[in-house]
Amino acid sequence: MRNLIVFILILVSFSCKKEEKIPADTKLRAPFLNSLIDDKKVTLTYFSQVLPDKQFNADILLPYKLVDPDYFDIYESEGQINNFKEIIELKNNSKYVYTLDGLNNGTPYYFYVVGKRDGYKPLYSDTIMIIPNQKLPFNTLATISNNHSIASVSYSLGANKVAYVDKNYAWDGGANCCMAESIILSSNDNKNPELLATFAYDPNWSSNGDTIVFAAETQGHGYYSQIAIYDITSKAITKLTNDTTYYYNPSFSPSDSKILYQSNKNRPDINSTNIWKMDLSTFKTEVIIDLSKTNLVNVSRPDWKDENDFIFQGISSNGKTSIYKSSLLTKEIVPLIESNWNDYNATISPDADQIAFISDRSGNEQLWLYNLQTKKYMQLTGYDDSEYFDGNWTKINWMDNNQLLFTFGDNRLAKVLLK
Repeated sequence: MRNLIVFILILVSFSCKKEEKIPADTKLRAPFLNSLIDDKKVTLTYFSQVLPDKQFNADILLPYKLVDPDYFDIYESEGQINNFKEIIELKNNSKYVYTLDGLNNGTPYYFYVVGKRDGYKPLYSDTIMIIPNQKLPFNTLATISNNHSIASVSYSLGANKVAYVDKNYAWDGGANCCMAESIILSSNDNKNPELLATFAYDPNWSSNGDTIVFAAETQGHGYYSQIAIYDITSKAITKLTNDTTYYYNPSFSPSDSKILYQSNKNRPDINSTNIWKMDLSTFKTEVIIDLSKTNLVNVSRPDWKDENDFIFQGISSNGKTSIYKSSLLTKEIVPLIESNWNDYNATISPDADQIAFISDRSGNEQLWLYNLQTKKYMQLTGYDDSEYFDGNWTKINWMDNNQLLFTFGDNRLAKVLLK
């Protein structure tokens, strides 16, 4: 009996010491995953003592202290997302970078990380997807500096020019007073740029290269954005709408006879939009996708496949953005690219075989390719830290079936040859 009492006292003493090591006002900091790919390899960044954006200032705002894991387990699944195995356990060495070699180029790999510390429940990172490859050659056409930007670029094969947005365009209004998002027209290398319109954005060329459709703010109406057309020859601007609603992302059909755009007209707030069509011969408008008749939270960024079919992005109730297709005739919504990540800013190739889009599936926003025939993905960027995208302002352009034009961040215009 005496021995049993001593054993119980030892257990109680050990338990108390264990409790003392884990203050009640602490919680384990979660791991996360970013990646950089290369030829047959990936470099994972799986933790940082600098908090990610979604936990910014958590140490100050939360009523507890975050503590770091002591160990990190990295899990991998090759080819499919449901066959994970632990590949390594790493002790916390304050470096948080792990490179995995010997991968198969062109094969999808999936990873997640588990952060562990004695006494705390293990925490899991989000799962990411990468596809290693030899990097394709990128040609930088223009770089913008001095706080200006080259964003939302639209390319015209016919005119061999680009229209883009300088988010910080400034002009002398008497005392260097004025700065606004403005559309600039230039050659592909940004030589001899000229102002198209101030308080304007979302430019898109006609297929024949003689006009540009864009969103123009109406200052007198409280900065609502309207649809306008710019004539390259006469330099005249004609507004196609003029009311107190918002219109965004207009896009010409292949024949230039119609435009698709998004608008909050007949919607309860500015954060949700329908997709509309305008016939440019009659200026008659029609709702093509009525958000209230869908199970989506928002629809946006229509991109034509042909004269009747188009693709667009939609946000579901779980907050994820996916790529869908629809038709002017049926108005039916069909999922095209659905995933556990955010896929957006999609554009379809001239031969309708491939979709280029931005996705955060590799841990940060990168450029991806999806082949509609083979159902295979290709990761085009994510080889170094300079390759990043702004999802709000990036516009991807097909120069032909094998070349893409796009911007890195806000200041670098580049193109890539796919084959």
